[in-house]
Amino acid sequence: MNRLFLCLLILMLVFSFFDFFFKRKQMQRRQQIVIYTIYALSVLGLYAIQFQHTRMIPTDFFLNILTPRVKMWIDQIL
Repeated sequence: MNRLFLCLLILMLVFSFFDFFFKRKQMQRRQQIVIYTIYALSVLGLYAIQFQHTRMIPTDFFLNILTPRVKMWIDQIL
């Protein structure tokens, strides 16, 4: 069921993108940029959904960098 929903979502996204692609000439440039950004984030989100159960995203690198800085920031506030 999950794969079926994902296929339907991708199909709707593709049709929506083609519809936007043919109507983009009538839009302002800023509006086009926002819609392109939303499509890019949607594609990245769909790509991330594919690996949600099989792979874990390695966050230890970011945590090793951010944790001391966050701790120093909290100590400065307190």
